[in-house]
Amino acid sequence: MRKFIAAAAVIGAAGISLTLGGCDKAQGGGDADGGKQAIQADEAKWNKDLKAKDTEALAGHYADDAYFVAPGEAPANGSTAIRQIFANASTDPAFAVQISGEKIEVAASGDIAYSRGKYSEKYTDPKTGKVMAGSGSYLAIYKKQDDGSWKIVEDFAAPDKDSTKPVPPEKPAVRAKMTSFG
Repeated sequence: MRKFIAAAAVIGAAGISLTLGGCDKAQGGGDADGGKQAIQADEAKWNKDLKAKDTEALAGHYADDAYFVAPGEAPANGSTAIRQIFANASTDPAFAVQISGEKIEVAASGDIAYSRGKYSEKYTDPKTGKVMAGSGSYLAIYKKQDDGSWKIVEDFAAPDKDSTKPVPPEKPAVRAKMTSFG
């Protein structure tokens, strides 16, 4: 899933001016602390779902009309297109993404938020067949759903400059010598 999904896993939503001023319940009646905790829990679940390569669980982090942009991938508009990206990535034996949130801000209204963080990834380059590793940043915009859950509605990932490099091959295992105890 080249140059992150992950996740995710997942982003420079250029000019997100969400007026996220303040997380105070009194300002807009929203539950900013509850929203922040829900998004932190969602990000922890993201890492588990990424490790498990669980396509349905990964797609479940997104709203039906979500938009997802990852380097090396065509933008995915809607849950069906997002699900396909995760399904394709999950077939790669080298696919691995880890996200690490750095900042979560919830609007005073308590119905929209963003999460910003870092990601690391491994994947097989389809052109060379080499396993590659890279890192970058993500910005995910969350919206509180009618059922009270938080879903991603916009997700952008951007690789760190010059971070993508081939993973060195592992050293072959060395057999232990048998010792006689007799």
